[in-house]
Amino acid sequence: MITVLATPGTLVAGAELALEEEEQHHLTVRRAREGEAVMLLDGAGCRGTGQLRWAGKVLSVAVDRVSREPRPPAVTLAVGAGDRERFALLAEQAVQLGATRIVPIETDRTANVATRVREGTLDKVRRRSREALKQCSAAWECAVAECVGLEQFLAEAPQGACWLADHAGSAAPSLGVSDTLTVLVGPEGGFTATERDRILSAAWVPVALGPHILRYETAALAALSTAWQARHRGDG
Repeated sequence: MITVLATPGTLVAGAELALEEEEQHHLTVRRAREGEAVMLLDGAGCRGTGQLRWAGKVLSVAVDRVSREPRPPAVTLAVGAGDRERFALLAEQAVQLGATRIVPIETDRTANVATRVREGTLDKVRRRSREALKQCSAAWECAVAECVGLEQFLAEAPQGACWLADHAGSAAPSLGVSDTLTVLVGPEGGFTATERDRILSAAWVPVALGPHILRYETAALAALSTAWQARHRGDG
C-alpha cells in the first residue's frame, strides 16, 4: 500500500482530501491508479486509509477511516551542527529510530565548518525528516528545532534523563517506557575539553555507544538504538 502525507488537521473520515502538489507528483511517479488503496499520515498522530480519485490530472483521496495514536515518549536528539548534508541524512534516519525532536547545536568545532548547518538550510532537513514517515509509517513526525548554542541549550535544562554520548562513558541506564530522554552528541572531533566539562557539571550522564569512536551521525543513530533497548529492557 502506498503511503502519502496529509496536512495536519485535514484527515476526516468520509472527506474528499485534496493532496499537496509533492504528494500528487509522488503518486504520479508511482503510476498510482484510480481506486487504489493508500495509507495517509499527517505527522500529528492521525493515520488513515482511503482510495485514490482522479479529476483530470488532479489526485485526491476519498478517506475511509481515521485513527489517532498517542504521542510517543519524548526523545530529543541534540547534535553538533556539522556538515549539513550529513545532518539531513541523520534527521531522515533518526525519524525511523524514534526521535521526536532534533536540535542542531552550535559548538566550538562547528563554528568554522563551511558546510555546517545554518538557519537557511533547516527547511531541507525538515522536508527530509517529514518524508521519512513514508518509510517507517510513524504517526508522529520529528520536529527539527532552530540552531542553538551549547551554552543556551544547557541553560534550558531539559527534563527527564540526559545522556552525553561519550566514548569514555558507561553502559546506558534503563529507561521507563514513558520516560523522556535527551541525548547530546558532539560534532566531528567531539566536544572540546572545556565544553565536555560544562556538560558533565550540568549532571549529564556519559554513555558509551560502542567500542570505537564514531562519526557524529553514526553516534546519534547508535544513541537512539541504545535508548530503545534501554526503554524496553526486561519487557520479555
